[in-house]
Amino acid sequence: MKEHSGSWEDGERAVRYNRQTRIGVRLMYAPLARRIEQRVAVLEEGAVIVDVGTGPGLLAIEMHKIWPRSRVIGVDPSGEMLRIASENASRAGVSGFEARLGTAEEIPLEANSVDLVVSQSSFHEWDDQQKGLTEALRVLKPGRSLILKDYNLAWLSPWKRKLLGLFHHLDMFRFTLAQVSVLLREAGFNEIEGDDKGLQWFLRAEKP
Repeated sequence: MKEHSGSWEDGERAVRYNRQTRIGVRLMYAPLARRIEQRVAVLEEGAVIVDVGTGPGLLAIEMHKIWPRSRVIGVDPSGEMLRIASENASRAGVSGFEARLGTAEEIPLEANSVDLVVSQSSFHEWDDQQKGLTEALRVLKPGRSLILKDYNLAWLSPWKRKLLGLFHHLDMFRFTLAQVSVLLREAGFNEIEGDDKGLQWFLRAEKP
């Protein structure tokens, strides 16, 4: 995440990204939060949810709306993004949001302390995907879930690849659903399920 961290420390760029993504709350983040709700076990009062690569915190805020008695921790390598995420949470009236500086490879939480780990569109930016999955396994409680969602180039037609290539380096999005499933098994997860029908693949895995 070194490249991600450095780029988003640019205050102007971070603010611009926050403004752009806020437009997609109802179209992307709210539906994703509801989809996550459908895939995980009922979370008890005081459950700990970690959003890895939280950025402006929009998904974390939507998850808190579903589980208002939960403790939602947004982890990101960019202090500027975490500042914006905290402001967004405060503006949304979310009192259970906590911002923590960290990466997927070094989540600043104790082992077996988390009820749900989520990562939306940041998996391709991790420095070490295998290490990040192992770290997610470490912090999760037994029987709890990891949710991953990221770009799915296998689904894209040639013209859509060309269009996406105007905004991103396509070699960043090299992971397929099958490849990530293998990495999850190697990290120690089981009960792996997901789909790659659309612009992004979606996976849920469970810690034994």
